[in-house]
Amino acid sequence: MSGPPAIGDLIEEFGFDEVRFVDAHQKPAVDIAAVPRIWRCGQRGLRCLSDRLADAATVPLEANTLPSSLAEGAVMRFARHNRLGDALGIVTGLEHYCRDNAVASVAVTGSPILASVVEVFACERVSYVPSPSEAISGDAIFARSSWSIPWLDRFNHAVTDTFGGRARHQVPALPLRQAPTPSAQENVVYCQLDARSSSPPPRHSARRLLSQVAAHGEVRVLGGPDTQDYLGQDLTYVRAELPEMVDRLLSCRLFVGCDSGLGHLAGCLGVPGLIVSTDDFETTWSFFRGYATLSVIPLVATDLLLP
Repeated sequence: MSGPPAIGDLIEEFGFDEVRFVDAHQKPAVDIAAVPRIWRCGQRGLRCLSDRLADAATVPLEANTLPSSLAEGAVMRFARHNRLGDALGIVTGLEHYCRDNAVASVAVTGSPILASVVEVFACERVSYVPSPSEAISGDAIFARSSWSIPWLDRFNHAVTDTFGGRARHQVPALPLRQAPTPSAQENVVYCQLDARSSSPPPRHSARRLLSQVAAHGEVRVLGGPDTQDYLGQDLTYVRAELPEMVDRLLSCRLFVGCDSGLGHLAGCLGVPGLIVSTDDFETTWSFFRGYATLSVIPLVATDLLLP
């Protein structure tokens, strides 16, 4: 390694056997760009660095990499993983897996939200079929995915573990199938604070957070009757199907939510926002760190970071 002298001091202090420091080097070399601030935090920093190394190392496909055994036209059935966040990860990861491994077409089935995601986002190789004659258990494949990598990477890696072939690092979100008509940005903040996949914040904390983000625009809460019972009837509530929700998020000023499918949707669309971790911060951060426009903060930090 070469770089700041502090790296050499650390290597000397800890007595590494496999890493040495050089004052200067000759090409070829792997260049690691300036370290983002979010790296400087224990295990998260190590994971970020390992991902960056994997991306930066220009290693061609190894001759011993086995080709994918996923059959063209295969159908994966999902009975358990039937929420929006799951559907976004499944369809996105599978689409990129097929592109990278020359699998012409596959299909998913089992959950209507999968059909909605396939319809809204530009999938060239993944389709939805309502009633296949036979199908592979997609739930069993999803269960093999890691809890320590970005959400859109999870199913991509799980499919690779199952069928072989190439896996991606930093799976990009899919573009929308139909580009939205440009519209003026609304002075609206959409909030989603009753995520079923994580612990909801205490009611008094959620209400305080809503009052804080009101300084940035008109607050509208995404949720149904159970959310109204939880937060109170004096707020503006919104429920919408996926296409309308896409339009709403693209025109809003800010999104604030917990670990939820709507949070992942905001990340896929590039909507600026905050994800408030109400459970294990490390896990929440791992899921959402692949989205450039979203920041993950613990609930206790909202008083410090919001007016």
